[in-house]
Amino acid sequence: MKVQVIAHRGASGLRPENTAAAVELAHQQGADWIECDVVLTRDGEVLVSHDVELDLLTDVAVRYPDRARADGRFYVIDFTLEEIRFLRSGERRDLATGRSACVGRFAVAPEPQPLLTLEEWVELVQQLNAAAGRDAGLCVELKQPVYHQRLGCDLAAKAAAILERQGYNTPEARCMVLSFEPAALQRLRLEMGWQGPLLQLIGPPEWGEGECDYARLTTPAGLTEIATYAQWIATHLPQVVTLEPGVPPRATGLVASAHACGLRVGAYTFQPEGLPDGHNLAGLLDFAAGPLGLDAVISDFPADAVAAVQRGVRGD
Repeated sequence: MKVQVIAHRGASGLRPENTAAAVELAHQQGADWIECDVVLTRDGEVLVSHDVELDLLTDVAVRYPDRARADGRFYVIDFTLEEIRFLRSGERRDLATGRSACVGRFAVAPEPQPLLTLEEWVELVQQLNAAAGRDAGLCVELKQPVYHQRLGCDLAAKAAAILERQGYNTPEARCMVLSFEPAALQRLRLEMGWQGPLLQLIGPPEWGEGECDYARLTTPAGLTEIATYAQWIATHLPQVVTLEPGVPPRATGLVASAHACGLRVGAYTFQPEGLPDGHNLAGLLDFAAGPLGLDAVISDFPADAVAAVQRGVRGD
């Protein structure tokens, strides 16, 4: 199978992330899969949002200035879906500075967009597939299931129920469920009867994305364990490729180790920001889709990733 292109939160390098505009552009640009993140509202609706907070992407502080918690943040779980319908999402801001998190990414401020529920997001992808006559897959990331569980909310069950109603709970379904938290994916597979593909996200231990030992997950023992419940892993880019100024990229060996355990491998996030001197997005994508041997590239700029695959770097 050719290298798969996963549009990270849609075409989030060009449109506000996780919005209909980002989904539509990613589909138009030929992404094989379109990824979104989901959290829960106060009334138990599954909302498409990368963060459990609202303030870094939306105008919540303007619309509801008195709804911040003691830490100054505005949490999705404190708002009903009806209240969230009034918000508009735009460019991601840096928490420390309040300015753009990716300076220079947008030539002009992106048009503010409403937030979507998971059902709306799924139906939009389905409509785009029908109109274009192709089958872009869905990647749904469960954001912080343990956080939700501690609040008495079952994010995994609610998201799985929506996807099952849409016919995605089959081994052949073009729908992958993702999480940084192994327990959530294990529960889906072993307790909830989820038959569709699962993808274990792995990040650097210092991120604190989940309550597990990410260093162990990248060992042969950890990868073997993942293979008992998931078909895929996706790692932070520096975990699979070494990038140094002026030096060609080198594989770390993790891709080969995962393949030896029967796992397919993706990496995130392919974007121009933060690359060392002498490296650019196009060259990195060529290496990832070719010598590195990734099965999927996860990019904010799906058109660039599609172009790299079409260049025939690795056309198996």
